[in-house]
Amino acid sequence: MIDVEISKQEWLNTVTGYYEALYHDLKAPMTMLFNHIQLMEKTEKLSPETSERLSEIKRASFRMAKLVRDANDRMRLSNGMLQPNYMMADAVTTIEDICKEACALMQTKDIDIVFKSSEESIFMAMDKQFWERIVLNILANSRDYSPPGSKIAVNLKMQRNNIILSIRDYGIGIPKDKILDIFSRYEGDTARGLNTGLGLYIVKELLLLMNGSIRFVQAKPGAKVVIKAPIFQIKAEKDSMTVDDFFATNAAQMELSNFRA
Repeated sequence: MIDVEISKQEWLNTVTGYYEALYHDLKAPMTMLFNHIQLMEKTEKLSPETSERLSEIKRASFRMAKLVRDANDRMRLSNGMLQPNYMMADAVTTIEDICKEACALMQTKDIDIVFKSSEESIFMAMDKQFWERIVLNILANSRDYSPPGSKIAVNLKMQRNNIILSIRDYGIGIPKDKILDIFSRYEGDTARGLNTGLGLYIVKELLLLMNGSIRFVQAKPGAKVVIKAPIFQIKAEKDSMTVDDFFATNAAQMELSNFRA
């Protein structure tokens, strides 16, 4: 019998490599599925019943893609392989555009996202994909527990050398016994009964990678999340991270895939 000892880092490298390979193997069939759905929506004359079934399939497919991506990112975070890729951008325009995209997808529940900024523009180094993941995930959680016809208030301001972003809903709020664990792994999204609990944990980790922070503030009614991130400049813009085009351009649908009309 041969005893084989491996370090924790070697084990993480092995497991992360497995998840990376699995993630890439799953992307191809998922992308093909999405392409066929979009083709049917554009070219086929569908009955209302068939159209609704196709929409259900599409939502389930987006949810599956999100779960696969979150599991892969969880491993990449553990192994230090997920890092921000900065470029100069206007934080006001970036976050406002994310809110507009999310608002368009929430119309069936008649939820309005009200965005306000104390500044006309805030130019800073940003990883736009990180910020899209962060804002969309929080908006998705707010949406899922907000009553129809309500609003989600998104406010952005500068505070010294930081931006402060607050997102508040007027829904059922967070149980007191879950507040301390809201951003913990496998706990966060389940605090209000939602899926795997990886989403808000990943949000927190992405912010930590950018030297930012996130905290929960009790609000009545509803829940409020406050994000703080440093404002700094970089000398030259970098190209954005190379990722699968479908996964990059459909981030909003993936984050909001839990909602059913």
